[in-house]
Amino acid sequence: MIFARRPWLYFGPAALVAGAIAVALTVTSDHEQHPALATALGLFVSWSFIFAGLIGWSRRPANRTGMLMVAVGFGVLVGSLSEANYSVPFTLGALFGSVFIAVFIHLLLAYPSGELISRKARVLVIAGYATALVAPLLDSMFAARHTCKPHACPDNLVFVSHNHTAHVAQTALWTTATVLLFVAAFSLLVGRWRDATPTLRRILRPVYLAGGISVVLLAVGFIVTPFSGFGGTLVSVALIVTFTAVPFLFLAGLLGTTIARGAGLDTIFSSVPERASPGEVQDGLRQALRDETAEVAYWYEEGGHYVDIDGKRFELPVDTRRRVVTRLDYADDPVAAIVHDAALLEEPELLEGIANAARIALERDKLLVEVRARAQRYFALLQAMPDLMFRISAEGTYLSYNAPNPSDLVEDEVVGRTLWDRLPRDLADRVLAAGRAALAGTPQVIEYTLDFEDRKRHYEGRFAPSGDAEFLMIVREITRRKQQQQELEASRQRIVAAGDDARRKLERNLHDGAQQRLVSVSLSLRLAQAQLEENPAGAQEVLEASREELARALEELRELARGIHPAVLTDRGLEAALESLAARAPLPVEIDGPRASLPAAVEAAAYYVVSEALANVTKYAQASSVKVTVEQVNGCAYVEVADDGVGGADPGRGSGLRGLADRVASLNGKLAIDSPPGAGTRVRAEIPLE
Repeated sequence: MIFARRPWLYFGPAALVAGAIAVALTVTSDHEQHPALATALGLFVSWSFIFAGLIGWSRRPANRTGMLMVAVGFGVLVGSLSEANYSVPFTLGALFGSVFIAVFIHLLLAYPSGELISRKARVLVIAGYATALVAPLLDSMFAARHTCKPHACPDNLVFVSHNHTAHVAQTALWTTATVLLFVAAFSLLVGRWRDATPTLRRILRPVYLAGGISVVLLAVGFIVTPFSGFGGTLVSVALIVTFTAVPFLFLAGLLGTTIARGAGLDTIFSSVPERASPGEVQDGLRQALRDETAEVAYWYEEGGHYVDIDGKRFELPVDTRRRVVTRLDYADDPVAAIVHDAALLEEPELLEGIANAARIALERDKLLVEVRARAQRYFALLQAMPDLMFRISAEGTYLSYNAPNPSDLVEDEVVGRTLWDRLPRDLADRVLAAGRAALAGTPQVIEYTLDFEDRKRHYEGRFAPSGDAEFLMIVREITRRKQQQQELEASRQRIVAAGDDARRKLERNLHDGAQQRLVSVSLSLRLAQAQLEENPAGAQEVLEASREELARALEELRELARGIHPAVLTDRGLEAALESLAARAPLPVEIDGPRASLPAAVEAAAYYVVSEALANVTKYAQASSVKVTVEQVNGCAYVEVADDGVGGADPGRGSGLRGLADRVASLNGKLAIDSPPGAGTRVRAEIPLE
């Protein structure tokens, strides 16, 4: 906007002209009892706001605070129109002479940014402008009978009636509304003060102090004036003092920012020495910016992120309502950033000046902070390295070691001894050969085992050169990994053995059962063929016997197929298959079946868990009842078979439960067996669904 570029050029002369008009109207007024005093007060108050606002407006064109102060000053001058001896200006002054109060409330609620930052504030300001326009209109329409000296006031162009009831009613209504608006405005000011940060309170303090008192006095004046002329006069005098103090305190804040900028530059250049540490630079910035919460973040090029003064990773804040970031760049390359209170944006001269002055010190310290960041990174890498490390010479002598856990050492004495003093000869030879190969440029890894008092431990040694004639042996215990590997190999062996046993059993059952019956049927059919012509009755008997033998062979084949994979599981699902198992069991079986279908592999595993568990119950448990539970919880299928038998089941004594454990483990599941003697047995499988 053109006014924002040169506000003095337009509003300075306008203020002088408006002031001259106000003086002329007041001095020549027939109904002003104290024209000299009214003239002096009017010019002093209005010009204070106008010229203070113009200074602020010209220094910070983007901030509307200065513009609002100018509007307050011109609003005060508009009220001087009510001093005129002519109807039109007199009426205009009466109608618009109170608008400056609404602008003043707007100014306080928008300070220091010039923007209304809350919905409540916007609603209150709109209500204030509406009241400032409507209340004087109704007061002029139903005015009191004597508002000035007899026959001195010009005609009121909007006058309707001197009806006393109407005058009292509208006066009471708008007095109440106005007082409530003042109370609401004061409450918003207090609430914002409570929520403000220390830096923002420092900026708000002078203007809020005078402005808040003025709001309170305005409310008191509206209440007291109708009942006490003397009381109203006292309130008016106090109000003029606090009201007029606002522009001067605003100017004091601008001057304080300028002084603080100079003092801050002195702080940066004097109190922060040339060899100051990053911490001292940060403390100097806090003092210069008058913000104890300010933090410095340095750009760490290698990591692609910011770090604090100690070299630790620093995340810049995202929420800019209370904390903002001022980035410092050099030739479009990031150098550092200052994280500070958002209130400092209302002191742009201070912030910009201090930031420019600090850029040199921050750029100087950037190298030091990068070194600290690398140290933090390398320290984290060292922390993640194995616990046990030896530095060994090319001749096999221990030079130093790192062993946070002393139990990993074969003997406490290490430095100065040789490999052959501490390790078995064959292992010592392997370690030296691997170390020398690493010195020659070929990385080496070996695995070895050591016997300790409590158990045998497995280790992995990695070798790397650490000098011209020495190498590092980095040791990591892999006992747990070896145990898991052994368990995996044993599980695979059991699976292979179980498969072989199942094939042999299938072959034996086919040979001894269905195969024998089919051979017998074949012989019977040949015999029937031979007797068919000579002895039809005998042939008929042989054929009937063959039919029965075929039926029994078919039943045996079905039993074999059911043992391999039950058809009912494929055709009708797990619930029907479990019911089939329960029907064949010689004792009562209660089934709490699945509420939904499960993946085929999971259903098969669940079926065999229940089948094997029921078989064990029948053979060994001496139980009177069994309960089977299949449920789906948190992405897992849980299968449980619980009996009330004698307990004492040992998974290690038989292959059935071990085979079940392997089957469940193949699906990343777990099988648990709880079988205390005399308290029954509980077999529980947990199988992930994914």
